Amino acid sequence: MVNTLNRKKEFTLDINGIKMSGVAYGDSRWPPMLALHGWLDNAASFSLLAEQLPERYLIALDFMGHGKSAHRSTTTPYYIWDNVTEVYLAMQALNLPSADVIGHSMGASIAMLFAGCFPANVKNLYLIEGIAPLHYDTEQLPALMATAIRKRGRIAAKTSKRYPSVHALVQARMNARFPVSRQAAQLLVERGSLSQQHEFIWSSDPALLLPSINRMCTEQILSFLRAVEAKVTLFLAEDGLHSEQWQLYITQLKNLQTKTFAGNHHLHMQNRGALAISAAIKATAEV
Repeated sequence: MVNTLNRKKEFTLDINGIKMSGVAYGDSRWPPMLALHGWLDNAASFSLLAEQLPERYLIALDFMGHGKSAHRSTTTPYYIWDNVTEVYLAMQALNLPSADVIGHSMGASIAMLFAGCFPANVKNLYLIEGIAPLHYDTEQLPALMATAIRKRGRIAAKTSKRYPSVHALVQARMNARFPVSRQAAQLLVERGSLSQQHEFIWSSDPALLLPSINRMCTEQILSFLRAVEAKVTLFLAEDGLHSEQWQLYITQLKNLQTKTFAGNHHLHMQNRGALAISAAIKATAEV
């Protein structure tokens, strides 16, 4: 087996004047797969999976405000539909007219929205522990917007939590709500941390912790799901983060298969999960 990690290449893209970073694994002559990470993760979250897909050109992006990508300005909120725009522009910059797309959690939601907007650009859609953005009752939207606006006014006073060592960052990531192995945590920390005055902080933008000002309701989400033309494989973890709403969403997708494996929400960052997902991807590609 070719060691894909030995063929890892860092890259940066200019997306409307903002720097987007990423990592490409493998040979650009191989079939491309665009990889979209979850909230507060980064491109390194796909390292283990890339190692199990030695004949794919896996291109993992750092979303804005994550990993090594630039932060948005303080006056620009983080909206999930802006991530969809950036995926579109990134594919243009990478000269990818179409590709398979894989996403985890938030990245899965972005991947689905993108596939709904641009069905001709996505052949196979792989969703790990995610299927669509969070939905909200339309009657709650005014109050939710008011709360989000108030919280934005207090962001300037917040500072990033500091850690005394890289080891402390790794331990914190290993023991987060959805634990990951030491190896996976080290990969995330290497790409997603900064040294400041002999201490260490996460490189992600603190503004990512703020609630969104605008949100989507169920009917909006359903319209995107119905527009997806790609073959969809949904990977679920036995101890993952599931929603009853997903049962409704699943019925809207035209060509879907669901696979459940042992593991937690970060299924692809666990050795067993990465092996199982990669085997399923290879089987899908052979059909």
